[in-house]
Amino acid sequence: MSSRFKHTAKSWMPPALVGLARRLVTAIRQERPEWEYVPEGWARAQSDAKIKGWNVESVLEAYKARWPAFVHQLEGTAPLGISPESPTPEQSDLAFHNTLMIFAYALALATRTKNAISMLDWGGGIGHYYLIGKTLVPGLDIDYHCKDTPALIEYGKKLFPQAHFCADESCLARRYDFVLASTSLHYSEDWPAVLAGLARATDGYLLVTQLPVTSKSPSFVFVQRPYRYGYNTEYLGWCLNQTEFLARAQAAEMELLREFLIGHQIPIAHAPGPCEYRAFLFRPRTSHVNRR
Repeated sequence: MSSRFKHTAKSWMPPALVGLARRLVTAIRQERPEWEYVPEGWARAQSDAKIKGWNVESVLEAYKARWPAFVHQLEGTAPLGISPESPTPEQSDLAFHNTLMIFAYALALATRTKNAISMLDWGGGIGHYYLIGKTLVPGLDIDYHCKDTPALIEYGKKLFPQAHFCADESCLARRYDFVLASTSLHYSEDWPAVLAGLARATDGYLLVTQLPVTSKSPSFVFVQRPYRYGYNTEYLGWCLNQTEFLARAQAAEMELLREFLIGHQIPIAHAPGPCEYRAFLFRPRTSHVNRR
């Protein structure tokens, strides 16, 4: 429902009918697939008002509601299998556990001879990976920089006043020991330009993880309807042809060190090919001095 309709409905409908209307809207949403192929690509965003992207208040509210459970699990000894987006705090997700272990491996490489590193978290939300990094490598000094939407970074600044948050690409003006793009690169329409920018900002290692890829078709666009996570929005994303993605990384002078399986396939309705999450760890092929 739009906020205007909600306000109008509440003014004249009995509470029981308001509740029924909400349940009907939820049921209608659930009838549509969470993931669906978009033949017209990014042009869909111009014609579909439901596609609001990530900069919406409901995403922040969902993150805030799940933050205590997320912090609690990091403080314990249980397997690290809870996603910041998990609708059930007790859920142990193998795919997210794999994601964190991949991150731990990449972070270990980036810090093996250092007590302090600089890190860019592209699409880092409210700073989840800052806390994860401090947990996985105790005592590590992380000069943490996070790029995300205005709604998220303002709250991130309150959680971690010692860190750096930005809502634009100014963070790419410098270089970092470790650059992370987790569940984020494919939400950029011009993803090759973003990948090139991340590569230029990388002095040590670049980890692109939770990236939807396919080997059976050209790259294609899908819409995600994440209402089950409490997000009152829809957004577009790429499922990237893996060969094309790796070719773009090579063109950005990045060397692939390791490819990882996440263990999660995306059931995109009507898609031209299967899509799954994978992770890729890169480092610059040549020094930045020679790349200028």
